[in-house]
Amino acid sequence: MPTTPQFKQRLKLAILLLLFAIVTLLHYSRFFDPRLQEIFVRDLFLAPMLLGAFWFRLSGALVVGLLTTAALTPAIWHNLQSDPYLMMVDGLEIALYFTVGLALGLLRDRERRQLRQIRQAESLAAMGRAVSALAHDMKTPLIAIGGFAAQVRRHLPDQSPDACKLDIVIGQTRRLELMVREMLDFSRPVRLNPAPIDPTALVEETLLLAEPLAAKGQVRLRSQCAVRPNLLLLDRDHLQRALLNLLANAVQASPIGSEVLVSLSCHESKPELRLEVSDQGHGIPAELRTQVFSPFFTTKREGTGLGLAIARKIIEAHGGRLEMRDNQPRGMVFSLVLPLTLAQPPA
Repeated sequence: MPTTPQFKQRLKLAILLLLFAIVTLLHYSRFFDPRLQEIFVRDLFLAPMLLGAFWFRLSGALVVGLLTTAALTPAIWHNLQSDPYLMMVDGLEIALYFTVGLALGLLRDRERRQLRQIRQAESLAAMGRAVSALAHDMKTPLIAIGGFAAQVRRHLPDQSPDACKLDIVIGQTRRLELMVREMLDFSRPVRLNPAPIDPTALVEETLLLAEPLAAKGQVRLRSQCAVRPNLLLLDRDHLQRALLNLLANAVQASPIGSEVLVSLSCHESKPELRLEVSDQGHGIPAELRTQVFSPFFTTKREGTGLGLAIARKIIEAHGGRLEMRDNQPRGMVFSLVLPLTLAQPPA
């Protein structure tokens, strides 16, 4: 006998429809006294309502509620002809069915979301432990390979045919070391050292650090800061790391000759600081947007796919969030939203 999830869902649906049909037949049958039928049998519609909400959550409660309303419509119409007061009672009873079913459906939906978040957290924790162990095992041999290759390269003249090959080895070793460092950063918890910083100065300094990468990709960098020169209580190094990750992604996604804009602004209605990085690339397809913040997810040939995951980890450690939206007319906008915590300047 098959036990696939599809078979279980169909079995539950069949049981629910059978139960609903039995209650409907009992309600319109002549086996009971009319007063007993009005008081007791009609209340049996709560059984499929609760079962539908428990098994199929909010959507199940809505469907069973509509079916119950349709099944009771003839009885409600009959009561309307005989006594309008009974119709009001019927309406309150159906409203009670909907209220109970929707409440249970909402609770089931929230429970499912919480279970999904718990499983995701457990999966990320297990992934972090595995990545940490792998990165530690790779770190030592990579340092040895890079060090010995650099020593041999210093003893070779530039005209040697092996010098170019060693340069490739050294460059690829550095790339692997950077990937190992990203994996270690992802596996470690973020420990913040907040201090008073000027966000405008941080943006300008970060743009200078990202200028060589932008020049390599033939992309212009521009800043637009609309924030008063106040000192905020933030971790400078971690925040700069998150901004550099966003800038690297924006530069790599931008076509040659385009522009990457970094804007800094404050919310007037909320005490929030918004640090946005806008590119003019091809954007992100809708089917991939739920995965871009997942660790090791990348659409590029190079990279570990940890840049956005590390940036979100840093921002959430600050009590903020990382958002994305479409840029007009094309491209994407990634926003670092941070709580606006003012700091007193040092004496």
